[in-house]
Amino acid sequence: MKKQKIPFALHLYRFLTSVAFGAMGPAWVFVLVAGSRRWRNALGKDVDMPERSRDRSLRIWIHASSVGEVRASARLVEELSRQYGAEIVFSTATNAGQAVAKSELRAPVYFFYLPLDVPWIQRKIIERVRADVLLLIETEVWPSLILEAKSANMRVAIGNARMSRRGFNGYRRFKSIISPVLRMLDGVVAQSELNARRYRELGAPPQKIRVGGNTKQDSVVSSPGKIDLRRRAGWSSAELVLVGGSTRPGEEKIICEAFVGARASSPNLRLVLAPRHLKRAAKVASIASSFGLKVTRWSELKRSGQEVTPTEIAAREISMPSEKVDAVVLDTIGELVSAYCEADVAFIGGTLSGNGGHNILEPAAAGIPIIAGPSRENIEEEASSLLKKGALIAVSGVREFSLVLSGLAGSPGERARRGELARAFYTSRPVASLVTLDCLKELGVL
Repeated sequence: MKKQKIPFALHLYRFLTSVAFGAMGPAWVFVLVAGSRRWRNALGKDVDMPERSRDRSLRIWIHASSVGEVRASARLVEELSRQYGAEIVFSTATNAGQAVAKSELRAPVYFFYLPLDVPWIQRKIIERVRADVLLLIETEVWPSLILEAKSANMRVAIGNARMSRRGFNGYRRFKSIISPVLRMLDGVVAQSELNARRYRELGAPPQKIRVGGNTKQDSVVSSPGKIDLRRRAGWSSAELVLVGGSTRPGEEKIICEAFVGARASSPNLRLVLAPRHLKRAAKVASIASSFGLKVTRWSELKRSGQEVTPTEIAAREISMPSEKVDAVVLDTIGELVSAYCEADVAFIGGTLSGNGGHNILEPAAAGIPIIAGPSRENIEEEASSLLKKGALIAVSGVREFSLVLSGLAGSPGERARRGELARAFYTSRPVASLVTLDCLKELGVL
């Protein structure tokens, strides 16, 4: 690669990250001695990358920060391996992301955690990875990583590129650092025209930007593994289940208050709360209990019902809780999609807490009506379309939420109508992962 002129602001960023790393020297010594693999990888240690396979001419490093980004990359990983014969190495930033990647992605030959964005650490890892392409998923703009990758003649692109309003405003304050980094990219394939525009405004070359759609829609399994949530909870098909997916602090109280209000006219309502971060499960259970609900955690129901396969579930009865529960806290990774498929109504977490909203395509694929609060900037394209079609109902607080839930509970026809509109929206969209790969090929990344 032709040597690039690095602007002062980017030099300063790299200098300051190196100084900050050096200032924490004693802490890093402890990490090297007693730290987890995640933190040792962060320092560039214990990344035992396999030699490149002789029958694979292309090695691609994909980085997806956490669970959502991992699932957004699932079809991309599959098609890169199948169509392009690529050898995939895969990094994440979180433990949850790593766990889901290892359990759900079959193609990658190696998994590791992304190192700290310190120049010499990134340089060492890039030398070890020896990839041809670095594909970053969604909003993973790491200046030293991108600069070192380009210096090593890697082609670098962002797939399923997303830029929330909050993220855009934050990056804009550091535009002197971000713009030269974005100009180095070989391609940006954005989820929507709105996201593409934000990348352009931050400095990505317009000729290198394409719109490919949201690849998260491709990771939703239309027939996910059966978890038998209703049977384990003791709920019949006559009971109506609301799933609050990826809820954030402050939202569970609103959901529970609205739920209790709606049960005054619809006593057959039941609730599943799936907190965005599993470490909050006990707190969420406590909040639900404070509303007088009989609550249990999903992990406890699974233990009481024992681990059984779908075939075994069909063949015999599993043990049931001694008393019917009102609410279940979903405290496991990877089972929210299955929960939506057994639900009657969904609430999108992050929309009442000001966090911008989380995956709205999963309940749409399940064909159930969707409720969301006003904060939808992370999902605004899909949410806007679902709202216009009538599949999504917007609420602003407890009273509205309770009235909407009560109305849906009392009208099977309305639930079915809105659910079908949601499913039709989901199934009518193109396969974004295939469009994205075509864009990357057109841009010369693949």
